[in-house]
Amino acid sequence: MGKAIKFTLLGAAIGAGAAAAKSRGGDSAGAMPSKAAKGAGCGALAGGLVGAVFDRRAKKKLKRRMRLAAMVNAGALVEAARAARPAIEKQSRKARKAAMKAAMKAAKETGRKARKARRRAVAAAEATRESAGHLVEAGRHKLAS
Repeated sequence: MGKAIKFTLLGAAIGAGAAAAKSRGGDSAGAMPSKAAKGAGCGALAGGLVGAVFDRRAKKKLKRRMRLAAMVNAGALVEAARAARPAIEKQSRKARKAAMKAAMKAAKETGRKARKARRRAVAAAEATRESAGHLVEAGRHKLAS
Protein backbone atom coordinates (compact mmCIF):
# COMPACT_ATOMS: atom_id res chain seq x y z
CA MET A 1 0.00 0.00 0.00
CA GLY A 2 3.01 2.28 0.35
CA LYS A 3 3.39 2.82 -3.40
CA ALA A 4 -0.30 3.72 -3.77
CA ILE A 5 0.01 6.47 -1.15
CA LYS A 6 3.26 7.79 -2.60
CA PHE A 7 1.88 7.89 -6.13
CA THR A 8 -1.38 9.51 -4.92
CA LEU A 9 0.54 12.36 -3.30
CA LEU A 10 2.85 12.67 -6.31
CA GLY A 11 -0.14 12.67 -8.70
CA ALA A 12 -1.92 15.31 -6.62
CA ALA A 13 1.14 17.56 -6.67
CA ILE A 14 1.66 17.11 -10.40
CA GLY A 15 -2.05 17.61 -11.15
CA ALA A 16 -2.24 20.78 -9.06
CA GLY A 17 0.93 22.14 -10.63
CA ALA A 18 -0.26 21.39 -14.15
CA ALA A 19 -3.68 22.95 -13.55
CA ALA A 20 -2.11 26.03 -11.93
CA ALA A 21 0.34 26.46 -14.79
CA LYS A 22 -2.44 26.07 -17.34
CA SER A 23 -4.78 28.56 -15.67
CA ARG A 24 -2.06 31.10 -14.89
CA GLY A 25 -2.07 32.67 -18.27
CA GLY A 26 -5.88 32.47 -18.39
CA ASP A 27 -8.59 35.06 -18.10
CA SER A 28 -9.52 35.04 -14.41
CA ALA A 29 -7.12 34.78 -11.49
CA GLY A 30 -9.92 33.88 -9.01
CA ALA A 31 -10.63 30.55 -10.69
CA MET A 32 -7.04 29.34 -10.34
CA PRO A 33 -7.37 27.77 -6.85
CA SER A 34 -10.47 25.81 -7.81
CA LYS A 35 -8.86 24.63 -11.05
CA ALA A 36 -5.72 23.67 -9.11
CA ALA A 37 -7.84 21.70 -6.62
CA LYS A 38 -9.67 19.90 -9.45
CA GLY A 39 -6.33 19.15 -11.11
CA ALA A 40 -4.96 17.89 -7.81
CA GLY A 41 -7.97 15.59 -7.39
CA CYS A 42 -7.62 14.18 -10.91
CA GLY A 43 -3.86 13.77 -10.47
CA ALA A 44 -4.37 12.07 -7.09
CA LEU A 45 -6.88 9.65 -8.62
CA ALA A 46 -4.55 8.79 -11.49
CA GLY A 47 -1.53 8.49 -9.20
CA GLY A 48 -3.46 6.28 -6.77
CA LEU A 49 -4.47 3.91 -9.57
CA VAL A 50 -0.91 3.69 -10.89
CA GLY A 51 0.41 3.12 -7.34
CA ALA A 52 -2.18 0.38 -6.69
CA VAL A 53 -1.15 -1.40 -9.90
CA PHE A 54 2.52 -1.16 -8.92
CA ASP A 55 1.72 -2.44 -5.41
CA ARG A 56 -0.10 -5.45 -6.82
CA ARG A 57 2.70 -6.26 -9.24
CA ALA A 58 5.27 -5.96 -6.44
CA LYS A 59 3.29 -8.38 -4.26
CA LYS A 60 3.03 -10.92 -7.07
CA LYS A 61 6.75 -10.60 -7.75
CA LEU A 62 7.51 -11.06 -4.05
CA LYS A 63 5.33 -14.19 -3.87
CA ARG A 64 7.10 -15.61 -6.91
CA ARG A 65 10.50 -14.87 -5.35
CA MET A 66 9.46 -16.44 -2.05
CA ARG A 67 8.25 -19.58 -3.83
CA LEU A 68 11.52 -19.79 -5.72
CA ALA A 69 13.51 -19.19 -2.53
CA ALA A 70 11.55 -21.94 -0.77
CA MET A 71 12.34 -24.36 -3.58
CA VAL A 72 16.02 -23.36 -3.50
CA ASN A 73 16.10 -23.78 0.28
CA ALA A 74 14.44 -27.20 0.02
CA GLY A 75 16.97 -28.21 -2.63
CA ALA A 76 19.83 -26.98 -0.46
CA LEU A 77 18.44 -28.93 2.48
CA VAL A 78 18.26 -32.11 0.38
CA GLU A 79 21.82 -31.56 -0.83
CA ALA A 80 23.02 -30.98 2.73
CA ALA A 81 21.35 -34.21 3.80
CA ARG A 82 22.99 -36.06 0.93
CA ALA A 83 26.36 -34.60 1.84
CA ALA A 84 25.92 -35.48 5.51
CA ARG A 85 24.81 -39.07 4.81
CA PRO A 86 28.31 -40.64 4.80
CA ALA A 87 29.21 -38.96 8.08
CA ILE A 88 25.92 -40.06 9.64
CA GLU A 89 26.41 -43.63 8.43
CA LYS A 90 29.97 -43.64 9.81
CA GLN A 91 28.76 -42.48 13.22
CA SER A 92 26.00 -45.09 13.07
CA ARG A 93 28.54 -47.86 12.39
CA LYS A 94 30.72 -46.62 15.25
CA ALA A 95 27.74 -46.56 17.61
CA ARG A 96 26.67 -50.05 16.51
CA LYS A 97 30.20 -51.43 17.08
CA ALA A 98 30.42 -49.76 20.50
CA ALA A 99 27.02 -51.20 21.46
CA MET A 100 28.06 -54.70 20.39
CA LYS A 101 31.33 -54.37 22.29
CA ALA A 102 29.46 -53.25 25.41
CA ALA A 103 26.97 -56.11 25.03
CA MET A 104 29.79 -58.66 24.69
CA LYS A 105 31.53 -57.22 27.73
CA ALA A 106 28.28 -57.37 29.70
CA ALA A 107 27.73 -60.97 28.56
CA LYS A 108 31.25 -61.94 29.68
CA GLU A 109 30.74 -60.20 33.01
CA THR A 110 27.36 -61.87 33.42
CA GLY A 111 28.95 -65.23 32.58
CA ARG A 112 31.62 -64.67 35.24
CA LYS A 113 29.02 -63.70 37.80
CA ALA A 114 26.88 -66.70 36.85
CA ARG A 115 29.84 -69.08 37.28
CA LYS A 116 30.66 -67.48 40.62
CA ALA A 117 27.03 -67.80 41.75
CA ARG A 118 26.96 -71.43 40.60
CA ARG A 119 30.09 -72.21 42.61
CA ARG A 120 28.54 -70.58 45.69
CA ALA A 121 25.31 -72.50 45.18
CA VAL A 122 27.21 -75.80 44.85
CA ALA A 123 29.21 -75.01 47.97
CA ALA A 124 26.03 -74.13 49.89
CA ALA A 125 24.33 -77.33 48.68
CA GLU A 126 27.30 -79.45 49.79
CA ALA A 127 27.35 -77.73 53.18
CA THR A 128 23.62 -78.32 53.54
CA ARG A 129 24.00 -81.99 52.55
CA GLU A 130 26.81 -82.45 55.06
CA SER A 131 24.80 -80.81 57.84
CA ALA A 132 21.75 -82.88 56.88
CA GLY A 133 23.93 -86.00 57.04
CA HIS A 134 25.07 -85.05 60.54
CA LEU A 135 21.48 -84.50 61.65
CA VAL A 136 20.45 -87.88 60.25
CA GLU A 137 23.33 -89.54 62.11
CA ALA A 138 22.37 -87.76 65.31
CA GLY A 139 18.77 -88.86 64.89
CA ARG A 140 19.81 -92.50 64.35
CA HIS A 141 21.88 -92.47 67.51
CA LYS A 142 18.94 -91.13 69.48
CA LEU A 143 16.61 -93.76 68.07
CA ALA A 144 19.11 -96.52 68.74
CA SER A 145 19.60 -95.55 72.31
